[in-house]
Amino acid sequence: MDRFDRIAIATVFALAIGTAVLMLGRREEPGRTAPQRGMAAEPAPASAELDANLKILRNLLDAGNLAEAEPLAQDLARRYPFQAEAQMLLGDLFMRKQDPVQAMHAYKKAIEYNPDYLDKKTPQFQGKKLKVAVGEALAEIESRLKKNPEDETLKAEKKTVYYLYRKIAGSCG
Repeated sequence: MDRFDRIAIATVFALAIGTAVLMLGRREEPGRTAPQRGMAAEPAPASAELDANLKILRNLLDAGNLAEAEPLAQDLARRYPFQAEAQMLLGDLFMRKQDPVQAMHAYKKAIEYNPDYLDKKTPQFQGKKLKVAVGEALAEIESRLKKNPEDETLKAEKKTVYYLYRKIAGSCG
């Protein structure tokens, strides 16, 4: 063994000891929160009321009872604006009411809050349904643009459609 081998072995040994000392010094203290320990915080658990209302809304949509589902869906989307599942169910409601443009906006919010809706490897995957909804929204926007080609809101809607197409194409689905 030459001098460089001894230096390399000593350096590796010193790094191992230093790592062990640092790990022992970072023992978990009961009063510290997850961000203070340097770990990501756990997502806040959803409330029982929200879960119950989402289940009721799903059942109403499955039963085709859109008249009762709409006020509940609107209320959940208003009360829980950053809850992705509430936005997804609101989009489902709009699709069942034959309003793909409104559904597209609800779906956009849902995938911004929870990108797992576009990941094929997760149980929340909704990519195929979203692609169909965006296609229907584009067809409706195109037909409206033929009637009124100067409408700036429709042009903005079209940009939103293409944004969602890019999100869907860039996803794992």
